Amino acid sequence: MTELVLNDLAHSPLDGDWEYALRIPSSPFGPGIVRAHVRAVLTRHRTNPTVLDNAQLVASEPVTNSLACTRDSIAVRLVRTGGRLRLSVWDSSPYPPPRWPGPVSGPELDAESGRGLWLTRACADEWGHYLLINGRRNGGGKEVWAEWRTPDA
Repeated sequence: MTELVLNDLAHSPLDGDWEYALRIPSSPFGPGIVRAHVRAVLTRHRTNPTVLDNAQLVASEPVTNSLACTRDSIAVRLVRTGGRLRLSVWDSSPYPPPRWPGPVSGPELDAESGRGLWLTRACADEWGHYLLINGRRNGGGKEVWAEWRTPDA
């Protein structure tokens, strides 16, 4: 029997659109588990190394914020479609992430928190959030997302 090697495929299924989802309990292990999940998925799909590193870094931020504002489980999705990668984190809290004024300003140098969204803004091509109202993912909450264009590796 001949062993199939992914690099030998003319059109690999890894090159198409895909979606992965992960649900994690409220746990201090959450950010690390999500970083490992993001790295594993994006490595297997041969994602551009810069996009991979940025997505892994950004993944920790909304997960950490979600775990700080709710005791419920959270959901993480990675979706690649149309040459774009979207990472989204859902939690049950209806409170949006804080925004600071101006496109460049960020947290104060001596602030104990607040750098996560600044990093997200700096590392993602786009990011945002939306509130969910009844009927989707436990009937509400919010989803924070970040997107990147996915050039060939």
